[in-house]
Amino acid sequence: MTLKDGKYDAFAKGLEGNGMPIEVEVSAGKISQISTKREPSSELEGTVFTQGPAQIISRQSLDVDSITGATVSTNGLVEAVAEVISQAGGNPEDYHAIQREPAAETSTEEISFEGSDDYASWREVPDHVDKEISTEYLIVGAGIAGLASAVQAREEGMETLVIEKNAFVAGNGGGVEGIFGINTEMQKEAGIHAEKEDIIAKEMELAQYRTDGAFWVDLVNNSAENIEWLLKQGVHLTHVDDYHGTCMFPTFHWWEGGFASVGYVPFMKKRCDELGVNFKVSTSAISVIKEDGIVKGVYAKGPEGIIKINAKATLIATGGVGHSAELIQKQGWSTKNLHYCSMPSNTGDGYKLSMAAGAKDMLLESPEFMMNYIMALPHEGVHLYIDPINGFMSVPSGGPAIFVNQDGRRFVNENAKKHNLLYQRMAFQSIKQGYEIFTQDVYDQITAGIEGADEILAKAVETNEGDSLYKEDRIEDLAKHFDLPADVLVKTINDYNRFAKNGKDEEFAKDKEALVPMEKGPYYIARLDPSNLIGVGGVGSNRKFEAIDEDFNTIPGLYVAGMDSTMQYRNVYTITLGGSACAHNVNSGRHAAMNAKVYMKSL
Repeated sequence: MTLKDGKYDAFAKGLEGNGMPIEVEVSAGKISQISTKREPSSELEGTVFTQGPAQIISRQSLDVDSITGATVSTNGLVEAVAEVISQAGGNPEDYHAIQREPAAETSTEEISFEGSDDYASWREVPDHVDKEISTEYLIVGAGIAGLASAVQAREEGMETLVIEKNAFVAGNGGGVEGIFGINTEMQKEAGIHAEKEDIIAKEMELAQYRTDGAFWVDLVNNSAENIEWLLKQGVHLTHVDDYHGTCMFPTFHWWEGGFASVGYVPFMKKRCDELGVNFKVSTSAISVIKEDGIVKGVYAKGPEGIIKINAKATLIATGGVGHSAELIQKQGWSTKNLHYCSMPSNTGDGYKLSMAAGAKDMLLESPEFMMNYIMALPHEGVHLYIDPINGFMSVPSGGPAIFVNQDGRRFVNENAKKHNLLYQRMAFQSIKQGYEIFTQDVYDQITAGIEGADEILAKAVETNEGDSLYKEDRIEDLAKHFDLPADVLVKTINDYNRFAKNGKDEEFAKDKEALVPMEKGPYYIARLDPSNLIGVGGVGSNRKFEAIDEDFNTIPGLYVAGMDSTMQYRNVYTITLGGSACAHNVNSGRHAAMNAKVYMKSL
């Protein structure tokens, strides 16, 4: 496997067209150096282009260990080096011992929940332990909540250890765009004012008064102080608005760069380092330590092997169940053709740990960020939800289009997203399958101003990934593609056109501006499949963010924060307070640390 010496330029592809230009040096017939030609834009990217090249060079192999959450970038690196090997006269196949698997974005099979609800495996004591360590405060997960809790814990003077499943901090929180706050200094400077009680009242109304409103009172009352605290830690916020018009009040504070990975994570990690927080990355909790009814840490698996971590208090902050088809199905959602917008590491470990410890199961009442997408349209990467054509505010979200079920009937106001972006998918839990019908005129209206939109649609119809999108000149011809009753579908469209002409939706009171007649082809029919961003909640807790059992009693030593908790929601994320989940992450992380300190004093 001797290669021609020299320096070779290559490009390692990343998510959504991004990537890293690299230089590969070959000397003495072997790969001797792999250098990046720009600075990594994130800690994750830095990890990929540090660990990956080191393994390739030391092994002279393209079989790189997977870096959780970075499969696409890792594959891009390997493919770029493989290209260099070819240029240098070698055969990339000779540098493989095993076959790499591509990143799984979409599950095409329906998943059935067959697990045990007691999660006994998460209580098992490992056969052997390679290392035993102790800390005062253990945080499982280094996302928004975990980082906030770590900084607060050190300010409280607690010895703090954070373990993180990924090889980097941020978790699912890196993609968060902003944070809720009411009557902050930024709002005052912008001349924005709102009454806190009006916000709380609206949230309770939208939740059908099924939540403990004290959670909302605490979150809203703490929100301004939390943001000021964050600013003191060094985070960067740019402006405040109503998040694309979706919030009842302009309370959405944007992270610099539009993502927490830019405006929050690097500054909070830097603050953690300054305060002496200990981190163990690439380290996963595998079972809970519970003795005499008290949680006393976890067993974890990482580069050092199996570790027993003893802790006086343990915080679960692993980010919900966004990438676990099994748990999503358990909630009652269809998982066939499910597209994930969450980190692959986001598999509900914290929920399972907590259930194993006897925590109250709130999963069936917890909301998922579930939206629509069309498989035939472009759906690469984790940022599908903000795609201008296939995202949660565009073509598959409804608006002037028509939604029909497996019987060819309309079943919901297609413009429900006007009230809550997540309403676009909620009614799909009550039907076997949903489809979207639109004309070229409707498509042009939705995609106005998007360059190349017509070409994208034409290509999608031609390639038709997943047999999910069809074009016809006549309405009745649409039905055959999904075995819908043609006579019912034709009547549904004719009735809809009559409603549109009269300016009154006689079935679902759809807004006049969204009632657009569909009398002129070409017509399109698309199967609407689920796209999941993140799960919100699952583990019961009290207002101190202590985990509780089914009888609302505290489980000593166990705390829960961030997307693993969120007791203020039921079934749907109300989103009228844009960024309230992120605000909860910071608030719960901080106050879990404060309350854990009080608990430790009582031991």
